[in-house]
Amino acid sequence: MAGWGPVMIMTGPDRGQQRARPGIPKQPFQNKKMAVKARDILTSIGEVVYDWQANGDHLRWSSNVVDVFDMDLAARLTTGQSFADCVTPDTLATRYRAIFGSGQADDGNGVPFECIYCFAPEGLQSQKRLWLEESGRWFAGADGRAERIHGLMRIVDERQNREHRQRFLSQFDELTGLFNRTYFCDQLVQTLKRREKTGTTACYLVAHIDNFRVVNEAYGFDIADQVIREVAKRVSLRLRDGDMVGRISGTKFGLLINNCSEQEMAATAERFLEAARDDLIQTDAGPVHVTLTMGGVHLNDTVPDLRTAEICALDALDRAKRHNRGSFRSFHSVPFALDKREKMIRMADEVISALNERRIALAFQPIVSSKTGETIYHEVLMRVNDSEGEPIPAATFVQYTERLGLAAMLDHRILEMTLDVLFTYPEARLSINVSPDVGMDKDWTTYLQARIGANPDVARRLVVEITETAAIRNMDVAVQFVHKLHDLGAKVAIDDFGAGYTSFRNLQALDVDLVKIDGSFVQDIVTNRQNRAFVRMFSELAGELNIDVVAEWVENQEIADILSEMGVGYFQGYHFGKASQDIPWTSNPGSKALG
Repeated sequence: MAGWGPVMIMTGPDRGQQRARPGIPKQPFQNKKMAVKARDILTSIGEVVYDWQANGDHLRWSSNVVDVFDMDLAARLTTGQSFADCVTPDTLATRYRAIFGSGQADDGNGVPFECIYCFAPEGLQSQKRLWLEESGRWFAGADGRAERIHGLMRIVDERQNREHRQRFLSQFDELTGLFNRTYFCDQLVQTLKRREKTGTTACYLVAHIDNFRVVNEAYGFDIADQVIREVAKRVSLRLRDGDMVGRISGTKFGLLINNCSEQEMAATAERFLEAARDDLIQTDAGPVHVTLTMGGVHLNDTVPDLRTAEICALDALDRAKRHNRGSFRSFHSVPFALDKREKMIRMADEVISALNERRIALAFQPIVSSKTGETIYHEVLMRVNDSEGEPIPAATFVQYTERLGLAAMLDHRILEMTLDVLFTYPEARLSINVSPDVGMDKDWTTYLQARIGANPDVARRLVVEITETAAIRNMDVAVQFVHKLHDLGAKVAIDDFGAGYTSFRNLQALDVDLVKIDGSFVQDIVTNRQNRAFVRMFSELAGELNIDVVAEWVENQEIADILSEMGVGYFQGYHFGKASQDIPWTSNPGSKALG
């Protein structure tokens, strides 16, 4: 049935009189004088109105329905039943209760209602979905039930999708649909508590996708994501009722297997190993072969809490990787392993508490011009104290954050603190080191863009350092990452150059702004002819490629003189200043240290 022709919006006294009349109202929308104007107004605010006579089931729409929904619903959905058939089953009850199940009585003025539900405008067989917000008033017939309904509806996809997404992401991983780390760990904690009370048996397994960097480098992000999704699907299909799986980091899955003894762990793990290796994964780029390596721990009296369970399973996973990729190893409580586990537990607690309690501080080491001795910028270095106030070696701290899957959290914290300094001190120019996987961390680049996208001055004062070994291990990802940073206005440096023996072709492809020569080539340059030759050759090549060169570990003036003669443009080392938490800028003096 076609929609109404004229559409009238009741205003002022007329509207009040209309609503005050008892009983079911007469035919609405009769005023032709306002018809065009009313339709334009309704369309401009993205709303349609309808009149539904439930007794006899006749549904009529305002004439702007095509403009709002981009399809002629009025011609297809002419009854309340045909409309209800397009409401998704999980939200249909919401609309029904609002109109027919409110429990309210009509006093002659009608009963107001409102609801939000999911609507499939092309039918439930289609993938298209819209979230609709509906409000209106129903009028009762002689039996007291809704007989006529006047309603107004509008599409609220953006808001509802945002709220739905927030609810979804609070429990689920966006890429795979599996439980996310937070929710999965909560369930693991509940299992540990239940085991303590009832003595039930359970195992915690960790599965890691092998050689995933190769997949990423060979095929790119999109294909890598397809591989992760397919592995997640295959693992899920091998679960029994009552078991669960979650994505606990980029390429790791956690599995909670209930009613599983220590002796049954290996056979259980084999089910999941087979799921990955037995069949090629079909992707848009063709078939890809992947394997899983797994570690696990039986949840018994020696595993009292979440942190212990995680560390034991990860320790077993590490042993499996060293022994034979594609295999499974279980954690065994031998004295050496227990000592190692206790150390890891203590360190894990320190890592997490340091991040949560913001016990991470920044130190700044100068990088100076070889020609003038002027400080050009500072490298940001991390300083961490334990709960007793004693310093934790930064290298040790970083090692454990990476092993525990917390490197992304650390990267975010360092970036946040560095940007705060750049915004606070206009004179500051800073470089930061990032972990090998930050190029695949979309949240990191999104946060960076949000902070500096509208602040080109801040972007120009930021240098992001990626290690040579990380870059050549995943060239495609590294190249994309460099391009993103350049688009934002930041500079990029290759750190520890020479340690990874990259080709000059790769260096050219990366298109970086600076290269920092690994200190091992610099510290003995006075006596080591080969290192002198390497530094000289590279300095000349970098000049041809328009790449600035920074020499690390410059410890005395003799080394500085040799490097300067070779054309190295910048120095970093104790001879020119150690890293200090003191603020080296005076334009916005504040506290003496940032933390």
